[in-house]
Amino acid sequence: MYMESSFGRVHYEVHGPDRQDHDAPGAEPLTVVFAHGVTMDQRTFELQADALKDHYRVVLLDLPGHGRSQKVDLKTDYSARAANVINELLDELDAQRVVLVGQSLGSTLCQRAASLSPDRVVGSVHLGGWSLYPRTSALVSALKPVIALSIALFPRKPLFSLFAAHKALKPRTQAYLREVAAAAGKTHILRLTLDMLRDMTTGIPHRLEHPMLICHGDHEVGFLRRHADAWHAAQPGSTFAVIEDAHHIANQDNPRGFNEKLIAFLDSVA
Repeated sequence: MYMESSFGRVHYEVHGPDRQDHDAPGAEPLTVVFAHGVTMDQRTFELQADALKDHYRVVLLDLPGHGRSQKVDLKTDYSARAANVINELLDELDAQRVVLVGQSLGSTLCQRAASLSPDRVVGSVHLGGWSLYPRTSALVSALKPVIALSIALFPRKPLFSLFAAHKALKPRTQAYLREVAAAAGKTHILRLTLDMLRDMTTGIPHRLEHPMLICHGDHEVGFLRRHADAWHAAQPGSTFAVIEDAHHIANQDNPRGFNEKLIAFLDSVA
């Protein structure tokens, strides 16, 4: 299915119950929306959709500029515009009780979307994510020229292999990342990486108050592991989990391990 959004035409799929019985108190299904990382697409969460669709309404989308969604200008403020698209999709689906699940880039988009629409977001899950509250020091912006030059000078094919090895442990997950990175291209990776740095320093104006599951793979890079620990410690009522035998894309490296943590969290907020 497609939706005409404020940020181009967006492709999405809905699995599981998609109608609500408004006459039956408490009968509205929990809607679980998945947001993927840089260069990826909705296939990132196929195994999660299969595990949840019998009990929850599951929404998989290709973020603007990804997958089968319309290509967009990545020079603009991507994070804010893409977060608005998530909320527009929730409006389109008339979703009133929502859990947002974000991986890496998807985590920051879900935080921004929830900050704009707190009344319907009853929980969120952050896998390999970065907290937008409090905002990160503007000194992080000093990394932008270094990252930009590094990506620009790196040969194309080795860059995509490094991109996959940096984020995934299992050969099947690495093969998927090489495929989507090659299809997206170097410019796509560069612009969204720089946008994520800008988003970290912009932040969101207040702490999100809904229940959270904060998790990462046991092979995640050190600074993200340390940040996840600090995020969990600072976030009241949050749950923390480490996914064994997995890297940054832990839900694909170890889908069974991630799904167990995810289902337990969803059951707790449903």
